[in-house]
Amino acid sequence: MRFHSPQQGLALANDLVAEGRLAFTFGEVEKRLGKSKTATANLLKRMQTAGLIDRVRRGHYAVRQLGVLGTPAAAEDIALSVGAALKGLPHRIAYRSALHEHDLVVHPARSIQVATDRRVRTRTLSGRPLRIVIEPPEALDVGRVPWGSSSLSDRHRAVLDAAQRPRLVGGLEVLAEAFAAATPELRADILMEYARRLGWSAALRRLGSLADALALEPLAGGLAPIKPITADLDLEPGTDEPTVWRDGRWRVRWPRTVDELLAVIDQ
Repeated sequence: MRFHSPQQGLALANDLVAEGRLAFTFGEVEKRLGKSKTATANLLKRMQTAGLIDRVRRGHYAVRQLGVLGTPAAAEDIALSVGAALKGLPHRIAYRSALHEHDLVVHPARSIQVATDRRVRTRTLSGRPLRIVIEPPEALDVGRVPWGSSSLSDRHRAVLDAAQRPRLVGGLEVLAEAFAAATPELRADILMEYARRLGWSAALRRLGSLADALALEPLAGGLAPIKPITADLDLEPGTDEPTVWRDGRWRVRWPRTVDELLAVIDQ
C-alpha cells in the first residue's frame, strides 16, 4: 500500500479504523507501507500534528477518536492508550484509574495506574505519569475483564484494591466515596471469594467495617471475615492519625468518625 496524496495520513487512519486497529506500532506501519524508517517517522509525525493519532510511548501509537482531536488519547480513552502501550503484556487498569473508569470517583488522578506481572520501562502515557503495580500472575487475573483494547478491574476487584491500599487511590475518603457508589451493584459472595483467592483478609475487613458502620445496602451485615480476627488493623494504614473510633465486630480502627465519612459519601 502506498500513499501519494496530501491526505495519506487520513487514508491510513481510516484504513486502520476500518480494520478495527485502534492501536499499532511503528514497525507495523513501516511494513504495511513499505516505506523507509525516515519516511514512516515523518508520516507518523504529520499524523500526530494533525491530531489523527497519539504517540502513547516510543514506537506505540493509538488512532484518535473523532470529536476529541487535540486532546491526548489518555485523557479520553485510557483503555486505548494502555492497550497500545502494553500490547501483548498481561495487565489490568487498576486502583484509582479503575475506580474512575467505573464512574465511582468524581476526580481522576493525573497518573494512570496499571497492574502487571513485570516491570515496564515506560514512565508516561500520552503525557500522563504511568504508575505500575507489580502483581503475581495469579493475582493479576482475579477480577480482570476485557476493556476495549485493554483489561480492567471489575467493580468488585476495584473496591478490594482500594481497600487493600487506600493511600494508592487517594486515601480513606476516596475509598469511602467509591465503595458507597459501587455498593448497590456489588455482591457479598463475590467480594469474599475474591478476598479468599487474593489472601486479602484485611481488605475485606475494611470493606465490612465501612459497609456496616455506614449502612451501605445491600452489603451491610452481609460480609463475613474469611479467617478468624486476632488483632486490630487500621482503616487507613500508613497514617499517623489517632484512632477516633473502633469497630468492635471487625476490629478496625477509624481515623475519622462515622459522621465524617457519611458526610463524604453524601456530598
